[in-house]
Parts: sequence; C-alpha cells; structure tokens
Amino acid sequence: MPETRSYTFRQRFVFPVLIQLFVMAFSYFAYHQSVRIEHEGVRIFIATLFGATYFVSIALGTLFVYTVAQVRGASMKERIIVSLVCPLIWAMKECLVLTESHPVIECLYWYLNPLNIWLAIFMAMEMGAATLLARKILQRRGENVRVVTAGPVLVVVGFLAAGILVYAWGKGENVYVLFLSGYRLLFGAGI
Repeated sequence: MPETRSYTFRQRFVFPVLIQLFVMAFSYFAYHQSVRIEHEGVRIFIATLFGATYFVSIALGTLFVYTVAQVRGASMKERIIVSLVCPLIWAMKECLVLTESHPVIECLYWYLNPLNIWLAIFMAMEMGAATLLARKILQRRGENVRVVTAGPVLVVVGFLAAGILVYAWGKGENVYVLFLSGYRLLFGAGI
C-alpha cells in the first residue's frame, strides 16, 4: 500500500505558482533588459531565449501548475484557481499598459481580445491534459487511480475543437474583426 502524504496549502498552491511567476518575471525582465547588450548576436540570442521562456511560462504554465497541484492533493477548485493566477497577472499587466493611452473602461474591454480567448481555450485544454498527466504520476506512485476517463478527454477534445473552429474561421481574422466591432460599438472609433 503506497504511503499517502498530506501537502499543505503552500506546497500544493503557493509553491507551483511561485515557480511559474518567477520564470515569467525573470524572463520578462531579461527580455526587456536585452536591449542594453551591445553585441548584436548576443542581444538577439538573449531576447529570443527569454522572449520564448516568457511566452512558454504563460502559455504552458497551466500544464505545470495544475499537474503539481493535483499530484499534491489540491481540490479541483484550487487547481483551477492556481492555474489562473499567472495568466491573470499577465493580462492585468497588459491592461495596465493600455491605461497610458486609453480610459480604464476601454482597457477592461481588452480582456476580450482574441489572444486572451486563445489563451483561455489553451489553458482549458492544458487542464484536461494535466489531469491525465497527474493521474499517471499518481498511478506510478502506487495509487489506485484510473488515468483516462471521459471528463478530461472531453475537455481536451472539446476545447481543441473550439480553438480550431474559432481560429480556422477566417484564419482568426474574423474573431479580431468581432473584437474591433464590439470596441467600436461600445467606444466609437477610438484613438
């Protein structure tokens, strides 16, 4: 019989978020500081490396955070919330940047942009995949858990189909046009 370990809230929630947040913040800082590097080849390498890790920490962080949280016994509610922390920090940062040139209400509308829709769809797919991955890890540790069940598979397949449909429709341009049309309807032509 495998020994079951009880994890604290900090171990199952705070720790994985801090890892993702650290990678995200460090990558962001290194990317933006790369402009100070005089040697062009090194500057391009550093900017590319940390631009990529910044993107990956946001786009794929859910897979890591959700998996760790589930393996450590987090409830589904905790796993979903922990998966949203860093992407919401990123979205809020982007919204704050917009306040330099747009009123706050228009910046809030920015949350509906196609990139955020894509990220939400992708995160939902990752949560389904992370469930399967965490179950496999738990099974390897000796727990009696069924790895593949309909729920997470349907989440992955359903959100994959939604992502394909949303972005295959006019190669994603139609979603952006809808976003702009909504903006114009609510706020006029803008700046």
